[in-house]
Amino acid sequence: MQKLIFKLISSPVIRKTVLTLRLHVLGNWWVRCFPLVKTLPGSGIRYRARRLESIGLSAEIFVEGIYTMTNLPKDIRSFADLGCNVGYFTCWLHHELGRPRLKGLMVDANADAVEEARWHVQANQFQDVQVLCGLVGTPAEAEATFYLHRSNICSAAVPPGDISDSDAAWTRVQVAGVNISETWRKYFGAEPCDLLKVDIEGSEMDFFRNEAAFLDTVQTILIEWHKWRVSLNEIEQFLSSRSFSLKTVLHEDAERGTAVFSRKTSLR
Repeated sequence: MQKLIFKLISSPVIRKTVLTLRLHVLGNWWVRCFPLVKTLPGSGIRYRARRLESIGLSAEIFVEGIYTMTNLPKDIRSFADLGCNVGYFTCWLHHELGRPRLKGLMVDANADAVEEARWHVQANQFQDVQVLCGLVGTPAEAEATFYLHRSNICSAAVPPGDISDSDAAWTRVQVAGVNISETWRKYFGAEPCDLLKVDIEGSEMDFFRNEAAFLDTVQTILIEWHKWRVSLNEIEQFLSSRSFSLKTVLHEDAERGTAVFSRKTSLR
């Protein structure tokens, strides 16, 4: 059933019809009142969806398998999930690794998504995982404009195209910046970050340039880059200067791609 719903809401024609008729409002109200809660076999990891878009995202991660451990380290002890959304990647990572006690940091600028991410941390007793609401790649503590999209998986600091004040799909909010290097030291001291996952809707290079000190503590990077702001070549050139090399491209289409970069020497 979940896979069927995912395919339906992924159809451009059906999605346009749903938006035109405002059926998404009714659908999101229903799912919020009656969340979809699932348990992953083997690990017992629980996850839930309280929006239609989250049902599709959960299907991509847990059913379609958009992520794979094939090109990631098998001995991960710590991670940072930037652009964590509702927290599915963290659930997937714990599931794939056999539910170890990982040290982790989850950050997103969408307060509603962060609320869901905290639910996943608490429901699964991820005791050493911290969840924060804030913008990355901006000066710490300084507030910056963030654009919330009516779809909870599309919000961004720099959305694609021009956004007018009358565009009902977007809502402007002010969100405080988070310095990841300082925050990591606060919770985990000198512990290296074995896996950095970056999915921040076009702000990838802003983060890399402003958080170069944190990159020095990272072993592997899983990044989704967004072509309206940055190319893979730009990312590769910058990360190469920080001792990373491109390991593989997992996926690429006209708008975005996902790639894995690994440090040339081990930090442990």
